Amino acid sequence: MRSPGIRWQLTLWYGLVLAAVLTVFSGTVYWTMRHQLLGRIDQGLREELSDVRSEVEQAEDTSALLQWLQRRFARHEGFDFQITRSDGDRFFVNDRLAGQGLLLPHRLPDATEPAFESVALTEVGSWRVICIRVQAPEGPLTVQVARSLAAFEQESRELLRIFLLTGPLTLLATLAGGYFLARRTLAPVQHMNETARQISAERLGRRLVVNNPGDELGQLALTLNGMLDRLERSFAEMQRFTADAAHELRTPLAVIRNEAEVALRQPRTGEEYAGVLENLLEETVRLSQLADQLLFLCRQDAGLNQLVRDEIALDVLLHEVVENMRLVAREKGVTLTLTANPTSRIKADGNQLRRVFYNLIDNAIKYTGPGGCVTLTNQVCKEEVVVSVADTGVGIPAEHLPRIFDRFYRADPARNGEANGAGLGLSICQSAVRAAGGTIIATSTEGRGSTFTIRLPAGPCL
Repeated sequence: MRSPGIRWQLTLWYGLVLAAVLTVFSGTVYWTMRHQLLGRIDQGLREELSDVRSEVEQAEDTSALLQWLQRRFARHEGFDFQITRSDGDRFFVNDRLAGQGLLLPHRLPDATEPAFESVALTEVGSWRVICIRVQAPEGPLTVQVARSLAAFEQESRELLRIFLLTGPLTLLATLAGGYFLARRTLAPVQHMNETARQISAERLGRRLVVNNPGDELGQLALTLNGMLDRLERSFAEMQRFTADAAHELRTPLAVIRNEAEVALRQPRTGEEYAGVLENLLEETVRLSQLADQLLFLCRQDAGLNQLVRDEIALDVLLHEVVENMRLVAREKGVTLTLTANPTSRIKADGNQLRRVFYNLIDNAIKYTGPGGCVTLTNQVCKEEVVVSVADTGVGIPAEHLPRIFDRFYRADPARNGEANGAGLGLSICQSAVRAAGGTIIATSTEGRGSTFTIRLPAGPCL
């Protein structure tokens, strides 16, 4: 079963809350009004009882008291009176109660505090009665003052009828207004939905309209637009990565194919076949290295590479890498030096860090001419270890510096010389350093050399 839309859900919840509020409000007002009206009736009864009581208590003659009661209360408007002797005989009753007397309460009150009760008489309806015991010249009398509750019940019914009539009408009107407001409030969501349906891989440039960036829906639209920006950049990078990978793979495959086709056109000597095989082996190695690099980056992006955080001695690792690269530097006529290498320990993947420093030193040697130098520096700070690889080579032009960590990016193919790689080395270095929780940045001055600085979080022993 399909659930109702957000508009109807908001409207229904709003209606339920409003219905509960109206019920509580109406009930509170209804019972408060009844209590106040009944309180006014009781106050009037109390005042009339006070008059009768004072006359009875002050009377010295029974006949004179009876005459005064007849004259004062026999035809009283609004209130009815009944005075009863202790034996149950009525001493006085007004004209309206002559044929329908008031029943005495089951428990007679004392002479200090009157008692209230509501009684129902068969012929005249409900009454509110106040009763008290008063001392008269001939003995105690029970004085009862009553007032009909017909008007009170009529007013209560009218008030209840008003609530029962206006409550549902108010609820319906409010529900209609709530649905209209919910529809208007959620209109931007509908526009977002329509725009989102139009966004596809070929139309990633579409963005949601932000009418009011200050409210919650505006903030949602801004967040979604930011997400679309990141998706568009990622999609563009993926397309560029795929195109560059295909281009890089096509070159060694084309060389292998051409070498094989040339070798098969005519019979050749064993030495010629050996040369062809050597060329094929060289291109195959290059192709294998490129595939390994692509596989590493793809697994790193997908988070499939196992995260290793072993405690390693960075100073020992740097010394090992530098010693292994000294022969390569010596053959190029470049001086490779490791300076300021204090004891330092970090938590990282030692194999990946070796790969990083081998790549950086190898690049520095390739881009540094004979007689130049490559210098490694290790500095231990309070919370991090800073390793820099500086060379005195050709440097990197300023316009290429921001993109040197992009995949397949090569600053100037004409300047590469021996540096005929695929343009993935620095990307791999950046990915490995980030996996270790560090950062890598490059600074360079064209014609004077480059410096790559790696910052890694220091281990707990530091």
